Amino acid sequence: MSKNKYIVFTKPWKNESLEELGALVKDMGFDGVEYPLRDGYQVQPSDGAAGIKRLVDGLGAFDLTVGSIAAGIDSEEVFAGCGENGVKIIRICQGFDRTLGFFENIDQIRRAYDAALPWCEKYGVTVGVQMHCSEGYGAFISSAAEKYILLRDYDPKYIAAVWDSGHNGLAGTEPKYGLDVIWDMLCMVNFKAAYWKARTGPEAGSASWGAYWTTGRHACGNWREAVAHLKNRGYSGVICMPAEYTDEPNAEKYTREDLAYLKELFA
Repeated sequence: MSKNKYIVFTKPWKNESLEELGALVKDMGFDGVEYPLRDGYQVQPSDGAAGIKRLVDGLGAFDLTVGSIAAGIDSEEVFAGCGENGVKIIRICQGFDRTLGFFENIDQIRRAYDAALPWCEKYGVTVGVQMHCSEGYGAFISSAAEKYILLRDYDPKYIAAVWDSGHNGLAGTEPKYGLDVIWDMLCMVNFKAAYWKARTGPEAGSASWGAYWTTGRHACGNWREAVAHLKNRGYSGVICMPAEYTDEPNAEKYTREDLAYLKELFA
């Protein structure tokens, strides 16, 4: 499906220069990046709008786009930097305050989104909210259904959904149902892969489980089924590979393999 754009989250490649990062991403076969605007990376939050311009220009020299930036939504300067430099999505994972109930959290989160809405409108930027299912149960919006409840009253031009294959699988949701729930508010899809792995044996007093991040062919959220549904529904948006693997030293190898597999599925 050539109309789709493939981008990669560059979180694993923190220590490369911007030029080295661009050369690596291009060589792996991506069209662009999702960039972690965080301390210690090539461009940091303190660099402001000028830093985002440097990022976009630097990667643009390799014919790469910045499809999304992973950042907070409490700074107008980040929205301005994105809007002025053609970055369309600011992607977030939405945490919960575990001292509050579910709907109290929803109300509190919506107040934060409402505060960011004028910046979305002013700069033409979408906030993309990704689900995050982890061993810290109740710590995040963790399923497509929860995200639908959170986002259903917003214009997806400004506050939209990011579907994540890995977290959708950990939450135990069939790919097609998870996608259908948030289809009308979808701005990006992530292809990540995981399964639950026991940290304790039967001799332990209580069970402990953790997410093991693996390759696409071994995910508990079936990539083949997800891609078939996306193709059937005519998805033509951004496809992001988060490049997250428990075996971190081999992240580049696995990312290359998974991109080839994903393109094969979309062909």
